[in-house]
Amino acid sequence: MQIVALIIGILVAIVVIVHFKKTRLENSKFAYALLLITFPFYYFAFAIYGNDYKALPLEFIGGLLFFISGIFALKLSNFYKFSLLAFGYIFHAVYDVTHNMLFLNAGTPAWWPEFCGAVDLLIGLYLVNLAFKYRVRLA
Repeated sequence: MQIVALIIGILVAIVVIVHFKKTRLENSKFAYALLLITFPFYYFAFAIYGNDYKALPLEFIGGLLFFISGIFALKLSNFYKFSLLAFGYIFHAVYDVTHNMLFLNAGTPAWWPEFCGAVDLLIGLYLVNLAFKYRVRLA
């Protein structure tokens, strides 16, 4: 386990959340959705960097769920948007950690699962919190 990558991932997630909150991007319907949509592109870049072109179609198929979730979330009210995005981020954390069990991408750094998994999980849990805040307002 890459402890340093895990700690840096936690710090990056905190910085993203605080920045989105301070700049009011959190209230934008785009910020967290667009961030989720970008995640599959890292795996595409890793595949190209590692000259692993067999991984590209698999990464594309794996990334579709995150593209669709992010785009669909743009059309939803806040409770449902944050709920769907929370699911997307948490599921992406699971995807990061189990990625090498599904298939190998030669360009993916060894520290990536801990780093990205930590970022995704913390942002996802924060979005669960936001969803419940909006759910209380609806009731």
